[in-house]
Amino acid sequence: MIPTSPIQAKRIAQRAQDAARRIGEKPTTVVFKTAAGASIAAQVVRLEYDNRATLASSTAGATPRMNLIVYGVRGHPSIADTDIKEGYRFNFGNDSYSISDIILQLGEVQGIAVATG
Repeated sequence: MIPTSPIQAKRIAQRAQDAARRIGEKPTTVVFKTAAGASIAAQVVRLEYDNRATLASSTAGATPRMNLIVYGVRGHPSIADTDIKEGYRFNFGNDSYSISDIILQLGEVQGIAVATG
């Protein structure tokens, strides 16, 4: 994203600093793999369970997998933008996840991670 004015650039940097602070409260190191299978260098993000209601079926006695929201930064004055795209995969806990959607915010990027099995 290219800022349109110095005021806009300052606002983006402030929002990115806020995002970095929130990530620092609950940091998780993640190694993403691209859709082609190449690993990307480890990145620090914040992972939160997505508590939206979903329709899911599972084997009797098995617990359903939870989806995650991945929070990263973009536009921070001294931290590299989080490299995350649709189709990227990663492991967390005992589950594998795939990024199904990306949401761009001022100073922040969010990825919706769906459990893949």
